[in-house]
Amino acid sequence: MTRTPPDALTALRQAAAHHDSARHRLHLVPSENGLSLAARVPHLTEAAVRYAFPGPDGGGENWAWPGRQDLVDIERAAAGRLSAQLGARHVNLKPVSGVSALTVALSALARHGARAFNLAERDGGHGSTRFIGTRLGLQMEDLPVDPATSTLDLDALARLLGGQPQPELVYLDAFMCLFPVDLSGLREVVGPDTLIHYDASHTLGLIAGGAWQNPLAEGADSLGGSTHKTYPGPHKGLLATNDAQLAARLDEHASHFVSHHHPADVVALAVAAAEMDARGTVYAAATVANARRMGAGLAERGFAVCGEKGGFTDCHQLWIDIAPLLAAEEASRRLFEAGIVVNAIPLPHITAPAGLRLGLQEVSWAGMDAAGIDELTEIFTAVLRDGRDPAAVAARTRALVEAHQGDGADEQVLRVALAAVGAGGGV
Repeated sequence: MTRTPPDALTALRQAAAHHDSARHRLHLVPSENGLSLAARVPHLTEAAVRYAFPGPDGGGENWAWPGRQDLVDIERAAAGRLSAQLGARHVNLKPVSGVSALTVALSALARHGARAFNLAERDGGHGSTRFIGTRLGLQMEDLPVDPATSTLDLDALARLLGGQPQPELVYLDAFMCLFPVDLSGLREVVGPDTLIHYDASHTLGLIAGGAWQNPLAEGADSLGGSTHKTYPGPHKGLLATNDAQLAARLDEHASHFVSHHHPADVVALAVAAAEMDARGTVYAAATVANARRMGAGLAERGFAVCGEKGGFTDCHQLWIDIAPLLAAEEASRRLFEAGIVVNAIPLPHITAPAGLRLGLQEVSWAGMDAAGIDELTEIFTAVLRDGRDPAAVAARTRALVEAHQGDGADEQVLRVALAAVGAGGGV
């Protein structure tokens, strides 16, 4: 009799089948990244099932949970690395996701009934910000955006605020982004007393690698976000600031909104942070260069790529208004059949219901260079512009995948683990 119940084996085999399918595709979703074998290993250790509660700023072990000092020390080390990468004196690793960090920040940084601004969804704001802020009792209002540049319209904001009390909080929540925010200009408009929080979920790895604006150095009071988009870490969140009082407020609220912040994910984040110290600068620069190169290549081949006047992008994202060629959902389906996963999603300031939002961070973390980007651009052209059969083009995608899959050690580990629980070793 197997030690693992049949239903559990079924679930494991389904997960293995999904893994095998996904690993043979190129993933161009801006909200995902690869996770190294080293960063996956913590989830097989005791850290995955234990509690550990460091004090504020990674202080001493909580007395109620003896024997966890190693986990506390790892968290302190991870926070220290991230502090250096982000230029932040205080880093809080209690949030378990980007939305968790968002919730804590909205709760901690503005009082019930306060006036707070964020980006409207039509302008690239996150869909949860307005809902959560309103439920927390904040008076949420839209930040004005210039459709021509997809950046804040600070003149319009100054007119909007003229003669009125300044908001307590500006929450910059762009999950659709191409270009940086003029943070110094924003600070000039809202004045010294308004708190500016920068949601860095999408650009955290680019900030850490020095390829994107550093929000805390340019006028933001705090930043937060997830650690698995341009930052190649686990699905987790963080908050950071240089203000000790804000750090204490954020920690107080995080301590109530998060009862357990998953030590295995903290260890995985510590591993990712060390990896970013080793190669983050090269990776971040390559991500931006690859996104710009693909944007220019697609534009040269007749695609309507947003942001052309600004060089298409300054980050990992590319937006394609694919409607002149075919519907976004059809484009996504054809690319999937060719072995490429993309977002078909509403894009700011285009007339079509949806476009394609690409992210070049995962392939860049895997080491794709300019030649690979050019081949990827040709595959897009063949499938979407020239109407080639996606199945006939899929072999070219597989060749790109195989060229960037590493040494296969992660597959060996997975086969052993599946065999150990009776689910078979094939993936």
